[in-house]
Amino acid sequence: VSETAGTTRDVIEVHMDIGGYPLILADTAGIRSSDDAIESEGVARARDRAAAADLKLVVVEAGSSGAVDAETRAMIDKDTLVIANKADLGGAASVSSLDDRPMMRISAKTGEGLDDLLSALEAAVSERWGASEAPSLTRSRHRHALEEAHDALLRFATVEESALAAEDLRLAMRAVGRITGRVGVEDLLDVIFRDFCIGK
Repeated sequence: VSETAGTTRDVIEVHMDIGGYPLILADTAGIRSSDDAIESEGVARARDRAAAADLKLVVVEAGSSGAVDAETRAMIDKDTLVIANKADLGGAASVSSLDDRPMMRISAKTGEGLDDLLSALEAAVSERWGASEAPSLTRSRHRHALEEAHDALLRFATVEESALAAEDLRLAMRAVGRITGRVGVEDLLDVIFRDFCIGK
C-alpha cells in the first residue's frame, strides 16, 4: 500500500471464512482514467474482477461521495456494499448513501465500523447462498474424509462379495463419522499413533 495514487497493479487475494462460507476477497486498483500504460493495466484487471465478482465492495473516502467518478458509480448495483473509509478524518458524517445504496462508515486505521462491515458482509453472503443450507466443507480434513467415504461407497456399489461390501460400508461410515464427530476409540488411537511420536 502506498500513499501515491495509481501504484496498485495486481489483484491481491485473501481467502476468508465468513459465516462458514469460503470466500475470496480481492483487492484491486482503484477505478480511474489514466494515460499510464501500467496503471491502465491495473485498472483493467480491476474492472474484469468486478464484473466477475458475486459481491462488490466499493470503497470511497468518507466525505467525498460527490467526487466519485461516473465509472465507479456505474459499478454500484444490488450486489454492492458501499463503504466510506477514513471515517477517523471526519468528513461529512451526514452522508449515509451513494446512489441510493446505504454507505457504511469505517476507519481501516482505528477499526471503527469494521465489526459492522463484517456483519453486513456475512448477512449478504447468507442471503445470496442460503443461510438455511449447510455451509461448504472448508477444512481439508473434512474434504479428505468425504472423499474417502465417496470412494468406499463406490466400491460398495460394485463389489459382489458381501463381506467386502460390508467392509466398504463400514469404511464409509467411519469416514463420515470423522466429520460428524462420531469417532470411536479405534479411530482415536489411529490418529494418535499416526500423527504423534510416542516414545516407549
